[in-house]
Amino acid sequence: MELGRKLYIRSLVNVSAEPISFFWPMRNFVHHNPLHELEHLPFEEAVKLGEKIFKGRPFLSRKDYVRLMEKGYIDREILKRKIEEYLSSKDVPVNAEEIFKLMSSPNLRPHKNAYLTREANSQIVWKIKERFEENPEEVLKKLLESVGETNTLLDVVDAVFGEKLNEEVNELLIKAVLDFLDEGQSVVEMPNRRQGFFKAWRELSRKNLRYFVKGGRELFELVEKFEEPEEVIDDTLKYLGIPEERWEGFLTLEIAKLKGFAGYIRWRYHNKHYYFQRVYPTDIVEFVAVRLTLERGLLAHRSKKYSSRLTYEGLKEFFEREPFKAYLMYEYHSRRAFGEYVSYLPEYFEHPEKILKAYLNYKSLSQAQNFALFLEEWLGEKVKKLSDEELHKLVDFYEEFKENEGFIWLKALEETAIRKLIRGVKRARREEEKPKAQALFCIDVRSERYRRNLEKVGNYETYGIAGFFGVPMAFVELHKGHEEFLCPVLIRPKNVVLEVPKKVEEVSESFLHAVEEILHDLKQNVLTPYITVEAIGFLFGFDFIGKTFMPYSYSKLRERFLETHEEVDYIINKLPRKEIERIVKEVYKITIKKVLKHEFGVRESLIWDGLLEEVYKLCMEEGEEKKELEKLGFDDERIKELLEKLKKVYRVDRGYRNILYERLSMLGFSVEEQAALISKALQVIGLKEFAPFIFIIGHGSKSDNNPYESALDCGACGGASGLYNAIVFCRMANNPEVRKLMRERFNVDIPENTYFIPALHNTTTDEVVLYETDKLPEEVRQRLKEIEGDLHRATVLTALERYDELFEENREEEVRKAYKVAENAYDWSQVRPEWGLSGNYAFVIGGRYLTKHLNLEGKVFLHSYDYRIDRKGFLLETILSGPMIVGQWINMEHYFSTTDNEVYGSGSKVYHNVAGRFGVVSGNFSDLRTGLPSQTVLKGEEPHHIPIRLIVLLEAPFEFATSVINRVYAVRELIKNGWVNFIIYDPEKGKFFRYEKEWKEVKDEEA
Repeated sequence: MELGRKLYIRSLVNVSAEPISFFWPMRNFVHHNPLHELEHLPFEEAVKLGEKIFKGRPFLSRKDYVRLMEKGYIDREILKRKIEEYLSSKDVPVNAEEIFKLMSSPNLRPHKNAYLTREANSQIVWKIKERFEENPEEVLKKLLESVGETNTLLDVVDAVFGEKLNEEVNELLIKAVLDFLDEGQSVVEMPNRRQGFFKAWRELSRKNLRYFVKGGRELFELVEKFEEPEEVIDDTLKYLGIPEERWEGFLTLEIAKLKGFAGYIRWRYHNKHYYFQRVYPTDIVEFVAVRLTLERGLLAHRSKKYSSRLTYEGLKEFFEREPFKAYLMYEYHSRRAFGEYVSYLPEYFEHPEKILKAYLNYKSLSQAQNFALFLEEWLGEKVKKLSDEELHKLVDFYEEFKENEGFIWLKALEETAIRKLIRGVKRARREEEKPKAQALFCIDVRSERYRRNLEKVGNYETYGIAGFFGVPMAFVELHKGHEEFLCPVLIRPKNVVLEVPKKVEEVSESFLHAVEEILHDLKQNVLTPYITVEAIGFLFGFDFIGKTFMPYSYSKLRERFLETHEEVDYIINKLPRKEIERIVKEVYKITIKKVLKHEFGVRESLIWDGLLEEVYKLCMEEGEEKKELEKLGFDDERIKELLEKLKKVYRVDRGYRNILYERLSMLGFSVEEQAALISKALQVIGLKEFAPFIFIIGHGSKSDNNPYESALDCGACGGASGLYNAIVFCRMANNPEVRKLMRERFNVDIPENTYFIPALHNTTTDEVVLYETDKLPEEVRQRLKEIEGDLHRATVLTALERYDELFEENREEEVRKAYKVAENAYDWSQVRPEWGLSGNYAFVIGGRYLTKHLNLEGKVFLHSYDYRIDRKGFLLETILSGPMIVGQWINMEHYFSTTDNEVYGSGSKVYHNVAGRFGVVSGNFSDLRTGLPSQTVLKGEEPHHIPIRLIVLLEAPFEFATSVINRVYAVRELIKNGWVNFIIYDPEKGKFFRYEKEWKEVKDEEA
């Protein structure tokens, strides 16, 4: 294949895959907008395109919106106003009140068989009947034209011939892709994975009897014919006869059939540092090549059953040759057939002319009768007075209205929420009082409840900041040996923090092993936090009994006695150059020792430092001495073999040593970096006056048997707990050298008697635990006791609030309620340990005083900000381009997981199985489930999360705010395209401004 053509095909496939959002591994669940790649389009266009590509509903059902209106989430007058706005550009014989009646009645719509139970007005029926008449040739023409627009070729074949080819191709492809992507769950590994997906699958398919059964000789010939993925894609598209101008759309629809696996493969390809991508490389081109090979083979094999080839041209020829037969087959197999004809339509496939006219007449008459009955129920006597032209307009209008009804509801729902929030903020009053302590929480909506209750029990001042606390880092936990990025996925950290045993007086082997693991790419063990059942005889039996019958008590007991608590420390400060050189040398010596012992059979007692030093110098070409090796019987040939193995396999050479120097220089932060990070974090939230205690409270969750556990952790920490960021922040902020630099360079003066204390907020139990208090003076620890009592009281109050959401009954005592909330988190049979971020709807950027008096019910992101200390707007830029974007991703994931949980969410947890240690499937096999489970966003069949686009409320002068927004392209586009509802509160003018195609002041009557 010519290079130019090959590059064209690769480019075509990659462009076609762009509408598919990335999907991160489940161990680091990252909230994302499933339509993120369509955010360059206006929201209304994007959701329609998403519906076309993914077949997912972008809005709730009318029944759900009516229920929300009855509960007060949608103001009736606002809804009527939105209806009037919609009708203002329409020339139709109905008014806003009549549309309101239609939208308020969940069952008011044309019913398919209504004419069987009552008779419609015959005059109306005959007037509108022609609007429902069909021309079989036109129907088939539109069906064929839909290939590459809304359907794939398999969709049309299945619809016309009643096949299940989509299902069969998906089943074969899912099995193959799961085998290839497996990260240690499968007992038997797929052979040849290092060659890439296409080549490994090609080799395996030659020996797989299942492929022969499904695709016959035709599939086997295809597998033998093509060696490169680009070749098979190019040739198959031509073979299928898809018009070339539709190739991109056609491939997009093909990829979207398994958007979960496709999204994960796209993520892997764009994260080349990911271990499994480096070792077992693949990309979306290979994925498409395997899919098209399977499709082409099955279509060719199945063509034997029919008189036509199952290709685009073959279908076109069949539709033109036998349009009536094709039409009846399509009506029957796609379930479009009407009434009594459903049962005996197949009898006339070979002689369609005998029934076609009668069937077409029956179908159009039935549809007209159904619609006439609907009009009579909706408009009453008025419908009889409408002219023929008005009735025809009404039929056309209703089809258009069905597409727009959801958007009308959505705008009314959002308007109601915006009005409520603005009215609440208008009541805000600033209060100046010196607090006994200050606390920095993550902006996560679950922190709002705890912050409010902590402020209620004592004189505490709380702040909101992204949960990585402005300290992006790659963290290497002791004994794990692989790095975890503790920061938003939008950021790639430049610094590494290493957890080490606390009492390390010299470079120990365990410490060096951790360094070796991160630097030497020996990442053989990937630990998955969602595998919680230990396969260890007695302990497993003990776990089963404990977790089932006394989950809370047992989990606490287990934490105390069964889980080791090794004392650890952290490398936070940069290492001197000499120390780096020493560590690298020691790492290499340990490696040389292992190779000599395990691969060359040298007894450990014979391996001493002089021998290791000699081999090290030989590898680095810094010496020629070989005496120690020769004493062990190594001749020149064996020495050469040893050195080649060390250099090529273990990278013990000068070139890679320099890379190690560079990588080790990433360990820790310089004092200058620490001062800059802490100063910026404190300035971004407007913290200028410091209390004696400042708590840095990260958050995480604890639940058992929960594949989605990381989805409950901190999104700003890459789906991990925020504890380590809190500890590192406090270590930096308590460092006198760092404080001195902060005072001199950044004008941030922290008093000597101010202590930063890290803590962890467990969002499933609402417990807050303080860490590293043993580093504080005894007198300071005594002063903390009162505060710890307040923290516990805030925990109880927060748990009581959550109890009402989690449980139906309300008869328990206060203590029992708090205990039951905690027990719920440790119960491994519990599908909903907490509601998580469900219900999120707003993001407030400003002073705490704006919302301190409001009960926001744990549904609003709160980011502290003081525009008065941000003259150039750089701090606001940081908030908008980072935390706000992450908040919008979270909001959109919840939105779409609620409107269509099967397509954009992940269905019920009850049917979930962990697949390959990187994702979740439903049942034995399905596409990767990429969104949130139904238990996170639905309560029974009703939505618990109320899907609205994120409302962002920013406190800042209007001109200043808009100038900053215009500098941040991503945010400006989100606002312009309607993905967020943006409101600016100008405290100096006392006015609110909202963007609706342009910036407009919100009038008092609108708020």
